[in-house]
Amino acid sequence: MSWDPAGQRVLVTGASSGIGAALAVELGRGGAYVGLAARRGDRLEQVLGQVRDAGGDGCWWTLDLADLDSVAPFADRAWAEMGPIDVLVNNAGAPRRRSMKRLTPAELDETMAVNFTGSARLSLALLPYMLERDSGAIVNVSSMGTQSMAFRTGAYGAAKAALNLFTEGLYFDLAGTGVRAHLFTPGSTDTEFSTPKPGNDDPFPQPSDAFMDPVDVANALIAKLGNDDFEGFASPALKETAQAKRADPNAYLVEALQLMGLRTR
Repeated sequence: MSWDPAGQRVLVTGASSGIGAALAVELGRGGAYVGLAARRGDRLEQVLGQVRDAGGDGCWWTLDLADLDSVAPFADRAWAEMGPIDVLVNNAGAPRRRSMKRLTPAELDETMAVNFTGSARLSLALLPYMLERDSGAIVNVSSMGTQSMAFRTGAYGAAKAALNLFTEGLYFDLAGTGVRAHLFTPGSTDTEFSTPKPGNDDPFPQPSDAFMDPVDVANALIAKLGNDDFEGFASPALKETAQAKRADPNAYLVEALQLMGLRTR
Protein backbone atom coordinates (compact mmCIF):
# COMPACT_ATOMS: atom_id res chain seq x y z
CA MET A 1 0.00 0.00 0.00
CA SER A 2 1.24 3.49 -0.77
CA TRP A 3 0.01 6.90 0.25
CA ASP A 4 -0.56 9.52 -2.44
CA PRO A 5 -0.18 13.10 -1.18
CA ALA A 6 -1.99 14.55 -4.21
CA GLY A 7 -4.96 16.59 -3.01
CA GLN A 8 -4.22 15.92 0.66
CA ARG A 9 -4.22 18.75 3.19
CA VAL A 10 -1.26 18.32 5.51
CA LEU A 11 -0.37 20.54 8.48
CA VAL A 12 3.34 20.43 9.36
CA THR A 13 4.74 22.07 12.49
CA GLY A 14 8.39 23.00 12.74
CA ALA A 15 8.26 23.69 9.02
CA SER A 16 10.71 26.60 8.85
CA SER A 17 13.83 24.46 8.47
CA GLY A 18 15.31 20.98 8.57
CA ILE A 19 13.07 17.94 8.32
CA GLY A 20 9.89 20.02 8.48
CA ALA A 21 10.89 22.24 5.56
CA ALA A 22 12.06 19.27 3.50
CA LEU A 23 8.83 17.43 4.26
CA ALA A 24 6.73 20.41 3.19
CA VAL A 25 8.55 20.64 -0.15
CA GLU A 26 8.33 16.89 -0.83
CA LEU A 27 4.62 16.92 0.01
CA GLY A 28 4.18 19.84 -2.37
CA ARG A 29 6.07 17.91 -5.03
CA GLY A 30 3.49 15.18 -4.62
CA GLY A 31 0.61 17.61 -5.06
CA ALA A 32 -0.40 18.23 -1.44
CA TYR A 33 -1.75 21.46 0.01
CA VAL A 34 0.61 22.13 2.92
CA GLY A 35 -0.03 24.22 6.02
CA LEU A 36 3.24 25.43 7.51
CA ALA A 37 3.63 26.42 11.15
CA ALA A 38 6.70 27.52 13.09
CA ARG A 39 8.03 30.46 15.06
CA ARG A 40 9.96 32.11 12.20
CA GLY A 41 7.52 33.64 9.74
CA ASP A 42 10.20 34.93 7.36
CA ARG A 43 11.52 31.39 6.92
CA LEU A 44 8.02 30.01 6.40
CA GLU A 45 7.46 32.44 3.54
CA GLN A 46 10.60 31.09 1.87
CA VAL A 47 9.58 27.47 2.41
CA LEU A 48 6.12 28.13 0.97
CA GLY A 49 7.81 29.52 -2.13
CA GLN A 50 9.77 26.26 -2.43
CA VAL A 51 6.56 24.26 -2.00
CA ARG A 52 4.97 26.18 -4.87
CA ASP A 53 8.09 25.82 -7.02
CA ALA A 54 7.80 22.05 -6.48
CA GLY A 55 4.24 22.06 -7.79
CA GLY A 56 2.23 22.28 -4.58
CA ASP A 57 0.48 25.04 -2.69
CA GLY A 58 -0.23 25.98 0.88
CA CYS A 59 -0.31 28.64 3.55
CA TRP A 60 1.57 29.47 6.73
CA TRP A 61 1.16 30.77 10.28
CA THR A 62 3.55 31.63 13.06
CA LEU A 63 3.18 29.30 16.03
CA ASP A 64 5.14 28.98 19.26
CA LEU A 65 4.24 25.67 20.89
CA ALA A 66 5.79 26.87 24.15
CA ASP A 67 2.85 29.30 24.36
CA LEU A 68 0.45 26.55 25.36
CA ASP A 69 -2.64 28.78 25.57
CA SER A 70 -2.26 29.67 21.88
CA VAL A 71 -2.37 26.09 20.62
CA ALA A 72 -6.12 25.39 20.65
CA PRO A 73 -7.06 28.72 18.98
CA PHE A 74 -4.41 28.01 16.35
CA ALA A 75 -5.93 24.59 15.65
CA ASP A 76 -9.36 26.15 15.08
CA ARG A 77 -7.88 28.77 12.78
CA ALA A 78 -5.84 26.25 10.79
CA TRP A 79 -8.88 24.03 10.25
CA ALA A 80 -11.00 26.99 9.18
CA GLU A 81 -8.42 28.44 6.79
CA MET A 82 -6.95 25.22 5.34
CA GLY A 83 -10.14 23.27 5.16
CA PRO A 84 -10.37 19.74 6.58
CA ILE A 85 -6.88 18.59 7.58
CA ASP A 86 -6.11 15.06 6.41
CA VAL A 87 -2.75 14.71 8.15
CA LEU A 88 -1.15 16.48 11.11
CA VAL A 89 2.63 16.07 11.36
CA ASN A 90 3.87 17.18 14.77
CA ASN A 91 7.47 17.78 13.77
CA ALA A 92 8.26 20.87 15.85
CA GLY A 93 10.95 20.46 18.44
CA ALA A 94 13.93 22.16 20.02
CA PRO A 95 16.61 19.96 21.54
CA ARG A 96 18.00 21.15 24.83
CA ARG A 97 21.54 19.84 25.25
CA ARG A 98 22.23 20.18 28.93
CA SER A 99 23.87 17.82 31.36
CA MET A 100 21.45 16.73 34.05
CA LYS A 101 24.03 18.09 36.51
CA ARG A 102 23.32 21.63 35.24
CA LEU A 103 19.72 21.47 34.00
CA THR A 104 17.46 24.10 35.59
CA PRO A 105 13.74 23.74 36.36
CA ALA A 106 12.96 26.50 33.84
CA GLU A 107 14.90 24.70 31.11
CA LEU A 108 13.08 21.47 31.93
CA ASP A 109 9.66 23.15 31.70
CA GLU A 110 10.47 24.85 28.39
CA THR A 111 11.83 21.63 26.90
CA MET A 112 8.74 19.67 27.89
CA ALA A 113 6.40 22.35 26.52
CA VAL A 114 8.06 22.63 23.11
CA ASN A 115 8.80 18.95 22.56
CA PHE A 116 5.79 17.28 24.15
CA THR A 117 2.97 19.31 25.66
CA GLY A 118 2.47 21.68 22.72
CA SER A 119 2.30 18.84 20.20
CA ALA A 120 0.00 16.82 22.46
CA ARG A 121 -2.35 19.79 22.84
CA LEU A 122 -2.41 20.38 19.09
CA SER A 123 -3.29 16.73 18.53
CA LEU A 124 -6.12 16.92 21.05
CA ALA A 125 -7.41 20.18 19.57
CA LEU A 126 -7.62 18.76 16.03
CA LEU A 127 -8.81 15.30 17.03
CA PRO A 128 -12.53 16.17 17.41
CA TYR A 129 -12.57 17.58 13.87
CA MET A 130 -10.98 14.41 12.50
CA LEU A 131 -13.31 12.15 14.47
CA GLU A 132 -16.34 14.05 13.20
CA ARG A 133 -15.18 13.29 9.64
CA ASP A 134 -14.07 9.78 10.68
CA SER A 135 -10.88 10.40 8.74
CA GLY A 136 -7.38 11.66 9.40
CA ALA A 137 -3.90 10.82 10.59
CA ILE A 138 -1.64 12.19 13.31
CA VAL A 139 2.09 11.59 12.89
CA ASN A 140 4.29 12.49 15.84
CA VAL A 141 8.00 12.86 15.12
CA SER A 142 10.12 11.39 17.89
CA SER A 143 13.89 11.11 18.37
CA MET A 144 16.48 8.36 18.49
CA GLY A 145 17.35 9.86 21.86
CA THR A 146 14.44 7.79 23.20
CA GLN A 147 15.78 4.65 21.53
CA SER A 148 19.54 4.84 22.03
CA MET A 149 21.18 7.09 24.62
CA ALA A 150 20.38 10.42 26.25
CA PHE A 151 23.85 11.97 26.46
CA ARG A 152 23.30 15.58 27.59
CA THR A 153 19.74 15.32 26.28
CA GLY A 154 17.92 13.84 29.26
CA ALA A 155 15.19 16.49 29.30
CA TYR A 156 14.73 16.41 25.53
CA GLY A 157 14.69 12.62 25.53
CA ALA A 158 12.16 12.59 28.37
CA ALA A 159 9.87 14.94 26.42
CA LYS A 160 10.08 12.79 23.31
CA ALA A 161 9.55 9.63 25.36
CA ALA A 162 6.36 11.21 26.70
CA LEU A 163 5.34 11.92 23.10
CA ASN A 164 6.00 8.27 22.24
CA LEU A 165 3.60 6.99 24.90
CA PHE A 166 1.05 9.70 24.13
CA THR A 167 1.07 8.51 20.51
CA GLU A 168 0.71 4.90 21.62
CA GLY A 169 -2.31 5.95 23.65
CA LEU A 170 -3.81 7.59 20.57
CA TYR A 171 -3.10 4.45 18.55
CA PHE A 172 -5.08 2.26 20.96
CA ASP A 173 -7.90 4.67 21.70
CA LEU A 174 -8.51 5.49 18.03
CA ALA A 175 -8.69 1.84 16.98
CA GLY A 176 -11.95 1.21 15.14
CA THR A 177 -12.24 4.82 13.97
CA GLY A 178 -11.16 6.32 10.68
CA VAL A 179 -8.41 8.29 12.43
CA ARG A 180 -4.96 6.77 12.88
CA ALA A 181 -1.88 7.69 14.90
CA HIS A 182 1.73 6.96 14.02
CA LEU A 183 5.16 7.49 15.54
CA PHE A 184 8.08 8.33 13.26
CA THR A 185 11.69 8.30 14.44
CA PRO A 186 14.44 10.03 12.46
CA GLY A 187 18.10 9.60 13.30
CA SER A 188 20.86 12.19 13.29
CA THR A 189 19.99 14.52 10.43
CA ASP A 190 21.94 17.32 8.76
CA THR A 191 19.89 20.19 10.18
CA GLU A 192 20.26 23.10 12.59
CA PHE A 193 19.63 20.58 15.38
CA SER A 194 23.04 19.01 14.78
CA THR A 195 25.06 22.20 15.27
CA PRO A 196 26.21 23.73 18.59
CA LYS A 197 23.90 26.43 19.91
CA PRO A 198 24.30 29.19 22.50
CA GLY A 199 22.95 28.13 25.87
CA ASN A 200 23.45 24.44 25.09
CA ASP A 201 26.20 21.99 25.95
CA ASP A 202 28.24 20.67 23.05
CA PRO A 203 26.75 17.67 21.24
CA PHE A 204 28.50 14.31 21.23
CA PRO A 205 30.81 14.38 18.18
CA GLN A 206 29.75 12.22 15.26
CA PRO A 207 31.33 11.69 11.83
CA SER A 208 29.78 13.75 9.06
CA ASP A 209 28.61 10.63 7.22
CA ALA A 210 26.46 9.70 10.24
CA PHE A 211 23.95 12.42 9.38
CA MET A 212 21.02 11.73 7.07
CA ASP A 213 19.83 14.14 4.40
CA PRO A 214 16.57 15.87 5.48
CA VAL A 215 15.00 15.04 2.10
CA ASP A 216 15.65 11.33 2.64
CA VAL A 217 14.08 11.55 6.09
CA ALA A 218 11.08 13.43 4.69
CA ASN A 219 10.49 10.80 2.03
CA ALA A 220 10.78 8.03 4.63
CA LEU A 221 8.04 9.75 6.63
CA ILE A 222 5.84 10.03 3.54
CA ALA A 223 6.40 6.34 2.85
CA LYS A 224 5.40 5.58 6.46
CA LEU A 225 1.93 6.96 5.73
CA GLY A 226 1.51 4.14 3.24
CA ASN A 227 1.16 1.48 5.93
CA ASP A 228 -0.79 1.01 9.13
CA ASP A 229 2.18 0.11 11.35
CA PHE A 230 2.32 2.12 14.54
CA GLU A 231 6.01 2.97 14.38
CA GLY A 232 8.30 3.90 11.53
CA PHE A 233 12.01 4.70 11.32
CA ALA A 234 13.94 6.79 8.82
CA SER A 235 16.18 3.81 8.03
CA PRO A 236 16.42 0.07 8.82
CA ALA A 237 19.65 0.68 10.79
CA LEU A 238 17.78 2.92 13.24
CA LYS A 239 15.20 0.21 13.82
CA GLU A 240 17.99 -2.29 14.51
CA THR A 241 19.54 0.09 17.06
CA ALA A 242 16.21 0.48 18.84
CA GLN A 243 15.70 -3.28 18.91
CA ALA A 244 19.20 -3.82 20.33
CA LYS A 245 18.53 -1.49 23.25
CA ARG A 246 15.10 -2.98 23.94
CA ALA A 247 16.57 -6.49 23.95
CA ASP A 248 19.14 -5.70 26.68
CA PRO A 249 19.14 -2.08 27.85
CA ASN A 250 21.75 -2.66 30.56
CA ALA A 251 24.32 -4.11 28.17
CA TYR A 252 23.51 -1.50 25.53
CA LEU A 253 24.06 1.45 27.87
CA VAL A 254 27.26 0.05 29.38
CA GLU A 255 28.68 -0.48 25.90
CA ALA A 256 27.66 3.07 24.94
CA LEU A 257 29.49 4.48 27.97
CA GLN A 258 32.59 2.49 27.10
CA LEU A 259 32.56 3.66 23.48
CA MET A 260 32.27 7.26 24.68
CA GLY A 261 35.16 6.82 27.09
CA LEU A 262 33.01 7.56 30.13
CA ARG A 263 33.08 5.85 33.51
CA THR A 264 30.62 3.00 33.98
CA ARG A 265 29.93 3.41 37.67
